[in-house]
Amino acid sequence: MIMSAVDSTFFTLNEIATLIWQAADGQTPLSEIVAQRVCPDFDVSPEQAERDADEFVSELSQHGILLVSDQPIANASGPAVGSP
Repeated sequence: MIMSAVDSTFFTLNEIATLIWQAADGQTPLSEIVAQRVCPDFDVSPEQAERDADEFVSELSQHGILLVSDQPIANASGPAVGSP
């Protein structure tokens, strides 16, 4: 479970969301997390996995929980993912 400090919204993470959360290191692009971690471990097509991951990351980003950047983030202070 994750809570937004901005608006106190709670998010309950399933296995895939947890994997993405744990892999969000500010250096690894979301597409790489999906291709190398999600698709091999779960029975999901790459297209569906990408859509679901984008939606998850976007929602967390909107609540200030996850930072999305098109460049690697040096010294990321919290979970962050790169976009392709």
